[in-house]
Amino acid sequence: MAFSHIPDPLPPEGFPLPVDEIQGSFLTWGFLPGNSRNDINPRLVLYPDRLEIKVVTASTYEYTAIKRVDYRPAGWLRQERVAIYFNSANQASYSFIPSSAAIRRAFLQFCQQRGWELSEAALLALSQ
Repeated sequence: MAFSHIPDPLPPEGFPLPVDEIQGSFLTWGFLPGNSRNDINPRLVLYPDRLEIKVVTASTYEYTAIKRVDYRPAGWLRQERVAIYFNSANQASYSFIPSSAAIRRAFLQFCQQRGWELSEAALLALSQ
């Protein structure tokens, strides 16, 4: 089945967004930086009031915890990424590689409709 759009309203059982890889960055014990990556079985699921991200284990964040959304275009030796930054004690952030340009646009549009702060790069990617 081809991706067409993110449903509105989101179903209570969640809507899994097709992604190729997710990377997470966080602080352990409040000061020690940590990173993790999942390109075998990544999962990003959108629920009506929260999102779930699976890198190593599944983490759930309320939408109100989202600080901003950024976009990093593809470059030499790197793929495009969408980054989500959270207001959390461990300063968590995640970046993912969308499975297609349609998924990138749909997710950025979803973020804009919810009123989250989008970086200039994310706004530019949304208009493309």
